[in-house]
Amino acid sequence: MDGLNLLEDPVAGRFRSWKAEPAGAPQQVTAMVEDSDGELWLDSDTLQRFEPATGRFTAYSIEPGTAGRADRQVSDSLVRIGKRISPGGSFLAIDRGGLLWMATTNGLVRFDRAREQYSTFDQRHGLPDSAVHDILEDRLGRLWVSTAGGLSRFDLRTNTFTNFYEGDGLAGSAFEGYSAATQTRRGQMFFGSKSGLTAFWPEQIVEKRSVPPVVLTEFSLRNVPVTPGSGGVLEQSITSTPSLTLSHDQNLFSIEFAALSYVDPQRNQYRYMLEPLDREWNQVAPNRRIATFTTLPAGSYTLRVQGSNNRGVWNEGGVALHLEVLPPWWGTTWFRTACAGVLLVLLWTGYQLRVRQLHHQFDKTLEARVGERTRIARELHDTLLQSFHGLLLRFETASQLLLDQPAEAKQELDSAIKSAADAITEGRNAVQGLRASTVEGNDLALAIGTLGDELATGANVQPTPEFRVGVEGHPRDLRPIVRDEIYKIAAEALRNSFRHGEAGRVEVEIRYDRDGFRLRVRDDGKGIDQAILAAQGIEGHYGLRGMRERAALIGAKLAVWSEVRAGTEVELQIPAGAVYATARRRSWRSRLSASNMSEDERGDAS
Repeated sequence: MDGLNLLEDPVAGRFRSWKAEPAGAPQQVTAMVEDSDGELWLDSDTLQRFEPATGRFTAYSIEPGTAGRADRQVSDSLVRIGKRISPGGSFLAIDRGGLLWMATTNGLVRFDRAREQYSTFDQRHGLPDSAVHDILEDRLGRLWVSTAGGLSRFDLRTNTFTNFYEGDGLAGSAFEGYSAATQTRRGQMFFGSKSGLTAFWPEQIVEKRSVPPVVLTEFSLRNVPVTPGSGGVLEQSITSTPSLTLSHDQNLFSIEFAALSYVDPQRNQYRYMLEPLDREWNQVAPNRRIATFTTLPAGSYTLRVQGSNNRGVWNEGGVALHLEVLPPWWGTTWFRTACAGVLLVLLWTGYQLRVRQLHHQFDKTLEARVGERTRIARELHDTLLQSFHGLLLRFETASQLLLDQPAEAKQELDSAIKSAADAITEGRNAVQGLRASTVEGNDLALAIGTLGDELATGANVQPTPEFRVGVEGHPRDLRPIVRDEIYKIAAEALRNSFRHGEAGRVEVEIRYDRDGFRLRVRDDGKGIDQAILAAQGIEGHYGLRGMRERAALIGAKLAVWSEVRAGTEVELQIPAGAVYATARRRSWRSRLSASNMSEDERGDAS
């Protein structure tokens, strides 16, 4: 229809027309409706109100939610103001409250004529499709609108839609024609579609609010359905199972469910939540009634499933399934408790061992101090105290002979002077032996040789005894304390040879082997009686006993061989780990060189 035409004289067939101005403007009117004031509302390119008495048109913009009135006084013409409501046309209706409703391809549009404001309702508000074609109002004041996705009922009080589909009895769900709906005077409605005609009484359509039961239908492990009673995790149907216990390697499983509403099951809705992991519901598609879980950690869970019918009535209670995923044996409480217990035992054992070690170190330190004091006492007893005691006796003898026998007294004094010199030498040696043993690198052979030379010179016998020190093997640094004890043992053996053994020849042999250290002192003196050897020395003398004590202190073996008029031999052997300062591994070249040197030395000695 081009413009607006009014039949003024039906008999004569005379029309009155209103054409658009300016020329060339769109003139098509696709729908109209008359309000209670006798005014016409037109749908052309815009929404327009026409007043037949004055011939006045009022055009309105179509910005939803805004006032869009544009008054324009026209004469005998239809004007276009604003933009099109929607391509493809629309349908107009005025409800009992005076609100104007427009069916558009963008949704259901409401126009408040008093406020001149628009509101649009589309799929976001519950419409099955935004393309609305026809609008009818029933006797209860509800709007029925046909869309491309189904038939909807709109409640003006709550602004909510109730949707109906082919599954509810419609001839078809796709309503695509304009002006294909009507209502009889008795209130029956007819909606036409490509699939046929749908007729119904709106007041007789009662929405069923029944809550559909929700059940679990199938349980699968690794995508394989589990049969109840097959010796697996299910003893009965999953529908009747309140709880499940799974091992740690069964943490990949899926559970299917269903809402028992069969009116239009394709439109049933579902959602699930796994407590305590999920904080919100997981919505699933109606054709995907399954919840799948992968690599679920050990623990206790509750699966809750809710479902709704085709009307969106939800079963808020739903169904719940308690799940228990067992940890592996290394993650169980008893194993962790056992590990904690073992750790505590190890810590306690380590603590006790450390305490024992400290006690042992303290005992060794205390023993070393006591041993040092004993050694000092032994040194003083064997040297200075005995020498001073001998000097005292000689001075007393000289004092007694001084008046009656001056010659003998002088001889006794000379002997006392010699003894005093010997005491000074012994004191010096004792002090040297009590020095701190922390200086490394002392030449043991040189120290023993120096002491032997002094003892040989001070023997006051003619001819002077022969003394020699020999070294075999490659000299190595010795532990300072062990070195000092070796020196003291050698010194005691040399004193015995020169002073008591009356030896004419004394030899000292020092040998550095890979496996240990050896010291040997030999003389050709008068020897020691076997009884004295068995008693470890003469009563009141601690020479032999002191040497054995020193040897035991450093972990060495001491052997003494002697016969009367056949000489004496003292041998000291110490393992390498106890005597050498370092236990470095030498290369095969150095070991071969040392071996060849030892063989050459042995050949020279022989």
